[in-house]
Amino acid sequence: MFEFRQKVMALRRYESLCFTLCITLMIEEQAASKTAEHVLCQLFADQQFWQLSEAERQPYLLKVCTRICFQSKQAAVTRTS
Repeated sequence: MFEFRQKVMALRRYESLCFTLCITLMIEEQAASKTAEHVLCQLFADQQFWQLSEAERQPYLLKVCTRICFQSKQAAVTRTS
């Protein structure tokens, strides 16, 4: 089990990738930044993520990031409809 500090340091390695994925999927920078922050917070508490090997974490991040970006976009569309 990772300690708080270890989790934060590990997630910092994925921060740039996470934001890049979010900006690619969401286009709008402010929404992408907010969504990337949400993804990283979600991963912090995700026990499955921490049980994965380093090689397995990046594809898992991609799945989580994609899911949350699409949920955020859908919620934004619903709010404006």
